[in-house]
Amino acid sequence: MLESLSQIDGAWLEAMLRAAGHEMRIHGFTLEPIGAGNVSDTARIVLDARGEGPRSLVAKFRPMSDAAHAHGVGSGAYRCEAGAYRLFAAQADGCRTPRILWLQGGDDNINIVMEDLSRTARAGDQAAGCGVADARAVVTQLARLHRGFWPLDDARAPDWLLRMPACGDYWAPITLRGAPAIAERLGDRLSDAHLAIVREAAPLSRAWHDLRHPAMTVTHGDPRVDNILFDDRAEAPEAILIDWQVTGLRNAMHDVGYFLSTSIAVEDRRTHERGLLDGYAEEFGRGRGYAIDRIVDDYRVQLVGGLMTVIAAAAVLPDEPRANALLTVLLERTCAAVIDWRSLEALREA
Repeated sequence: MLESLSQIDGAWLEAMLRAAGHEMRIHGFTLEPIGAGNVSDTARIVLDARGEGPRSLVAKFRPMSDAAHAHGVGSGAYRCEAGAYRLFAAQADGCRTPRILWLQGGDDNINIVMEDLSRTARAGDQAAGCGVADARAVVTQLARLHRGFWPLDDARAPDWLLRMPACGDYWAPITLRGAPAIAERLGDRLSDAHLAIVREAAPLSRAWHDLRHPAMTVTHGDPRVDNILFDDRAEAPEAILIDWQVTGLRNAMHDVGYFLSTSIAVEDRRTHERGLLDGYAEEFGRGRGYAIDRIVDDYRVQLVGGLMTVIAAAAVLPDEPRANALLTVLLERTCAAVIDWRSLEALREA
């Protein structure tokens, strides 16, 4: 397994492509850095090659930053992403993900090479958020992901899936550090009501991670819109889920609540929320035992997940204008959702 993108050479590319079923002769290639992942270095590989096969690829490796790499190891990111793509490769009817050509990964490193979707799909924009049609496409893919493994319990779930109580050991202390960081960095940007919600939520992080659910499933864990691509070639957009670094065993509404509270405008969420949940229930499949009333009850509690993640992010992201602007937008959206649904009260009741 290679240690960095800089170690890629023509011989490695030829061997990798051969293993994926493509006989190609590499004459040269260029690496174009893309994305801004916290625990990975990602690049587009543009090939000067002869033979039948792709002319560009996307490679995702462990980061060169020691701090980012330590976070990747501590959070289980490499193990989760490798496990997710292996799991989906064996599934005939699931959510849409990129086609993987090469995959090696363990606890402390990962090499992924996947199809380059940059010419056929657009990337989500977290700061701008997404519209209702895109949101509907994402909720559809989340339902397809969840129904393929639901119901799942701890005994039958793969060992590599993150478990929420264990995640709490890592994230609860970080979340507690995030609340004062938000007050210091963003106190003049957020309303008093939202700052109060942040202060109230952070100490509940441990309880949030320790919640027990009678029926769980495989979840993406971080379905923000900038972890999603959109294929517009059909009449309606189709979502493609990427970045599976926190794939875990959770309640299904973790993903839906996280996405809707972080990735669409507050008024759009309020107007279309119930319709999107009804669409999820229909795609999930009526008669499977996950009825809309239960979905709504779970959603109310699981909305807390988006807020907890953003609070923790404030303790990890640098104190610089771009990061602070993004945190402000995310906090405005997630705090509004938690207030609308009285989710902290629901968490305490649970």
